[in-house]
Amino acid sequence: MKTTRVEEKQSLANREASNELDDNNHIPLYIQLSNLIRAHISSGKLRKGDIVQSEKMLGETYGVSRITVRNALALLVDDGLLYRKRGRGTSVRHAKLMRQSPGLLGIHEEIRASGRTPETKLFSFTTTPNPPLEVRNALEIKPNQKVVEIEREIYADSELVGMTISFIPLPIWQKLAINIEELENHSLYHLLEQGGFKLHEAEETIEVMAASGKLAKKIRVRNGFPVFSLKRTVFTKDGFPIERGENIFRADRYAFKIHHWRPINL
Repeated sequence: MKTTRVEEKQSLANREASNELDDNNHIPLYIQLSNLIRAHISSGKLRKGDIVQSEKMLGETYGVSRITVRNALALLVDDGLLYRKRGRGTSVRHAKLMRQSPGLLGIHEEIRASGRTPETKLFSFTTTPNPPLEVRNALEIKPNQKVVEIEREIYADSELVGMTISFIPLPIWQKLAINIEELENHSLYHLLEQGGFKLHEAEETIEVMAASGKLAKKIRVRNGFPVFSLKRTVFTKDGFPIERGENIFRADRYAFKIHHWRPINL
């Protein structure tokens, strides 16, 4: 007797509930296993941050080979549901960091607004008289006018999500009179405002690009990995450019949520 589509779905649901895989199913075992783990994540049986069983234990639990388990986990890693960390095994990934637009928020504020805990780690701090041309133009500075360049790693709930590069004219930085150590885990926007510079608005461009070379190493991805590049110039209320920054986020750990509305008189 031929089974209906509803019966097939019910059969699959029953197998998932009983943690069974079907050797006679036309769906490969590694996909069945990945779907089962995916269902456990969706149902909350596996929560964000939980460590998944080892390949050996999963193989014994479901009666499949380690290569089947490895392929199932690799599929979920590629889909962004799991991540591997040397020495700790495979864990359930946290949800993507969500950018809510509009709003002039710093990195720390943006991560807190998404319900996660922010952390920044100073990667480098340098003073240079030769910043890129687009930086000089954005900050409206003359050739050979020095700027400070600050590179920091960005973490959300202890997970590396990207990096940020900030350029600030040296005279402004000197007026802030802060220790470099304060950049380690403080909001740059708060430091600017505490120094008497009131941030008012910003212009930002967003691009998708492929990470390579030094950038790929810094954010710990392979060459060609997709990333978001957000370049922003921040202005004070009187229109004075105070900071030119670029935030680079891994595309597997960052997303945008934008509310649109349609003009009435179209």
